[in-house]
Amino acid sequence: MTRRANIYLYGDDLHLSPAEIAAELARLTAEQSAEADTYGLGGVVEEVEAYFARQLGKERALFVPTGTLANHLAIRKLAGERRRVIVQEVSHIYNDTGDSSQTLSNLTLLPLAPGQATFTWQQVEEVLRRTESGRVAAPVGAISIESPVRRLAGELFDQAHMTDICSRAREQGMRLHLDGARLYIACAYAGISPADYAKPFDTVYVSLWKYFNSLNGAILAGPADVLDGMFHVRRMFGGALFNAWPFAILARHFANGYLDHMKHAIAVSEAFIREINGAGVRIERIPNGSNVFRLIVAGHRAETLRLRLADQGVMLPRPARKDDDMAFWLQVNETWNRTTGAELAERFSNALGG
Repeated sequence: MTRRANIYLYGDDLHLSPAEIAAELARLTAEQSAEADTYGLGGVVEEVEAYFARQLGKERALFVPTGTLANHLAIRKLAGERRRVIVQEVSHIYNDTGDSSQTLSNLTLLPLAPGQATFTWQQVEEVLRRTESGRVAAPVGAISIESPVRRLAGELFDQAHMTDICSRAREQGMRLHLDGARLYIACAYAGISPADYAKPFDTVYVSLWKYFNSLNGAILAGPADVLDGMFHVRRMFGGALFNAWPFAILARHFANGYLDHMKHAIAVSEAFIREINGAGVRIERIPNGSNVFRLIVAGHRAETLRLRLADQGVMLPRPARKDDDMAFWLQVNETWNRTTGAELAERFSNALGG
């Protein structure tokens, strides 16, 4: 089977090859007569910023080269002179940015709920009481929530707690940021539009490459009082690419229709799980999860299964041991639409029984 026909049971994107991406970019630029930007200003980048602002229900949007920088710029601006920011202990901001918020913007991150996707307003209140008891005023200026949580295999932040926290925080003058790198995946599973999911938050970041196949880039969206003029800060941090138009035009193309495509892929995966669970494999779901689940087979069959499925155009990730068995961490993406749940289960059964 050709690469384009393969079904990839891992990753969030379409797994396009460099040649496929180059061909897609050439086609899109020819069809749309796209105009280049200059340092992220004007041209198709401006058009795509407006597109995602509408999608996310915000006044403005800004292209940023990385999600790390998008999150940083958001919480830096939202916190203002109130330098403390509440985050999840498992969040990307707290674990995977080399203390950039602390080092570059003098923010103090206050991590909550170790090992958990969700924290509660009661936990926020405990931090606020402790902060208020200090002899030097150091108020909390912002709260950041990541959902889905990458470090917890795509677990979603509990929706009821999210709504409660955002409402109460706003009453107390704190501003709110959503690290929605995989927001569109969350929306497909939760049945909520991106605008509705992001509505309680001042700002929201969305990745452009994780599932929109754009190679690089992020969108930071929010109100005019936050985003207007932020391109200067983007450049200050070294984030003004001379040309960002290739990333922008690819992202807009693959964002169109993405939610419908992903919902169909979810239906395929659910049918597959119903067919295959117990038929020589075991499925473990993530509580309140999204597109990640674990498929477990007997250890001595795992690599054989992987190779046999590859011969049928079904690509598995490398297995990881779970007790005496082997586990594959599978991810639902748009390539699941290249088959049906029943057909995929049949390929698995053939590979297991051959």
